[in-house]
Order: sequence, then structure tokens, then C-alpha cells
Amino acid sequence: MSSKVNGEVLWPSPLPHWATKDQRLKNWGERLHVYEWEEEGIEEEERCDDNSEFASSKMAQQECINTTNTNVINSYRQSNGWKGCDLVHSTTSPVRVLEYRVKYASDLGGEGTTLTGLVHFTNMAESHRGFCHGGSMCSVMDDAIGWVGFCATGQCRPWTGFTVQVNTNMMKPVKVGQILMIRATIVKIERRKVHSIAELVDPSAEEDIDGSEHKDKSASSREQCAHARAEGLVILNRGVLPGH
Repeated sequence: MSSKVNGEVLWPSPLPHWATKDQRLKNWGERLHVYEWEEEGIEEEERCDDNSEFASSKMAQQECINTTNTNVINSYRQSNGWKGCDLVHSTTSPVRVLEYRVKYASDLGGEGTTLTGLVHFTNMAESHRGFCHGGSMCSVMDDAIGWVGFCATGQCRPWTGFTVQVNTNMMKPVKVGQILMIRATIVKIERRKVHSIAELVDPSAEEDIDGSEHKDKSASSREQCAHARAEGLVILNRGVLPGH
């Protein structure tokens, strides 16, 4: 089931227990707010709650009057050069990143900065008999590696660079309707080059292994929890990082 506003699908419901709002607030860091897909990514419960983190933002003070009107984001995209909907952040996306949260390694970001996202693989991403197309996993990897790169300075600076390489290893198929976690971490910064790793995992599967009476916590066992892993490279624009 999914919650809806004005007939458009927002977030799937119910969410897995590891993905509740309390868990995300506690463990995933601060939420990224990006104008061009923010309106479509806000949960219904956050849209009109004056106590929510979104409602307290400057953006919300200007836009929360009509938060259920998706024309707000459509107008923003059209007036700023976009031609359509975001590939993985729109309510109509076959595979949709519902939100990103970031934990910075320091005030200046840098190596160790981690981006965590909640990903819904809809029935529009189907390839063969209940399983999603491998390209849907690759799209999510590309997106996460790009956005963690934009966070390299200790704040999110959208479109200050470009992804030049994403090497994805698809390890386990994703079922239609499945909700997974994407994690991308900066592992190395060389001048303007931001190297990252990412993984698409099912935390519920990790818990099953941890709680099993016949535990096998070897590397091969952990592989069963990962649907995909990737390595990527983002090149930041000149001047984004000090001295470069």
C-alpha cells in the first residue's frame, strides 16, 4: 500500500521497521533538501506538520502553504532548465530514492562522509517475473555516488561536479516492491577527484543473520545481505575544494 496526496503516490506504506522516521532521524544524519525534487520526496506526514524538520526550514516557510500542490516543483524545474521529471526522485520513477540523509566525517566533510538513502523498487522497474531490471540498481548507484560527491565539502552543494565512473557489481536480484537501503561513502579525495564506494542492502536480511542460532558471519554470509556494490568517481568543479 502507498499513501497518496492529490491522487499521486508518495511513500509506500508500511515502511520496514529499520526505515521508520525515528530510525532515520537517529541513525542516518541530516536530511538533504534539494529544490528540484524536494516537493515530491516529502512524506505526507511531514508536509503539514509544523513541528517537522521540513516545516521548520526556510524553504518550508515559503512553500508549505501549498505543499500538496506538485505544480510547485514542476514550476521550479521548468523555470531552472529542467525538461522533465527526475529519474530516481520523482513520484513516477520506476525506482525511487525516497530521501537521502548525510553524516559528515567533519565540519569540512571529507573522507568518511556517508550518504544513506531509502529506495523503493516499484512494479514499473520489473524485468522478469517479479524481479527488477538490473539497470534500476545501477541508476541508484550512479545517483548516490554523485550526491555523496556533492557533500565532500561538509555541506551539500548540488551540481558542483559530475560523475565520470560507476562500476557496479550486481550480486542479488531485487524483488518488485522491495524497499532497500543505499549507502555511499567517500573513501578518498585527490585534488578534485572524489572516490566513493556504495552498497545496496537489505537491513532485515542482516538482522536475520545476526539473530540466527546457526550464525555464519563470514564474508560470504554477509554477501547474502547485499544486492549490489559499486565503486565510483566524481570530479568536482574547479574552486569547490579549497586550493583546487
